[in-house]
Amino acid sequence: MKHAVHVVRCPDYEIALPEAFERLAAASGLFDAAALCGKRVLVKPNLLTDRLPEQAVTTHPSLVRLVIRRLKAAGAVVSVGDSPASTANLKVTLERSGIGAVCEEEGVPFVSFEQGGVRNFEQDGFSFLLAKPVVEADLLVNLPKVKSHSLTKLTAAVKNLYGAVPGYSKTTLHRLYPKPETFGRLLQAIWNVLPPAVSLADAVVGMEGQGPSNGKPVRLGFLAASDDPFALDTALCGILHLRPSTVPYLKGCETAHTPEVLGDDVSVPSFEIPSGSHLLDLLPAWLVHVASRLLWVRPAFVPGPCVRCGKCAQACPASALALRADASVPRLDAKACIGCACCHEVCPKGAIRMKQSAVLRLIGAFKGLD
Repeated sequence: MKHAVHVVRCPDYEIALPEAFERLAAASGLFDAAALCGKRVLVKPNLLTDRLPEQAVTTHPSLVRLVIRRLKAAGAVVSVGDSPASTANLKVTLERSGIGAVCEEEGVPFVSFEQGGVRNFEQDGFSFLLAKPVVEADLLVNLPKVKSHSLTKLTAAVKNLYGAVPGYSKTTLHRLYPKPETFGRLLQAIWNVLPPAVSLADAVVGMEGQGPSNGKPVRLGFLAASDDPFALDTALCGILHLRPSTVPYLKGCETAHTPEVLGDDVSVPSFEIPSGSHLLDLLPAWLVHVASRLLWVRPAFVPGPCVRCGKCAQACPASALALRADASVPRLDAKACIGCACCHEVCPKGAIRMKQSAVLRLIGAFKGLD
């Protein structure tokens, strides 16, 4: 079965965005007033950490504003919510991303997923907590930023709702399910218990390279929307020239979530992904276990940018990082490291790179997948 994915060109946020958003809304019908009036709608942007809009880490506030206005005009009861990677910096994250100002100016509340209560779910062999404001909404409006990702290769519509897991429960799940393929099935399980959702991807300016927080902003020049997040991300793979089969959370989704791309013909010439744990999925699990000393992906520190803030050590679910007074960068316990890239996500200075072992680099080069 095919699922519609609507794509429109949008070269910038300053001039082209309002018209592009209206075109997308009209073509997709995803924001029709008849389906929204009186509904409790939660808008979920990507608020990974405290970065400025031009750094392309978070969903652009101009897009969030347009969505809020459209939902309010349709008679929906709107709120905005998320759970940033570093919950202690929520106020700073809202300020620097511009999302806090948008919520205040548009008169909608921002909901912290750490403060709204949780519900426990058992689904498809996984156990996880989700924030009550998410699961109790009538409709989710999912606003991901299109970025590369060191663990899942791509982060977009599907991965953005991992933010429905509150606070440090996210790092616990990374510890329990560190292998990319298993983590991908966890993301699928989370989507199986979520309320109805529509997803609108911010791909005007995305991020490539050392994503999702320390890569390079790259002008992609489009918006894309669908009521099926897996079809949307599969369509994004086509635009970005990525193989959906190499994105862990898209595995097994080919038949049930085939995209039918409608609208503008958009293609991005190149899109750089980081070296990451997804290459381990090319190998049998027994071989990875037996040859663990030769097959690994671990953080490597760049001494100059590191400011010893300790965020990486706080975020590490395996307690593999420690700050020492006699060292310029945190110390890594290689045996304890699970390669989840949580430290890489939260580093505010781009001082961490996910490094592959020499053997894994050779495998990636041979397979032509990295």
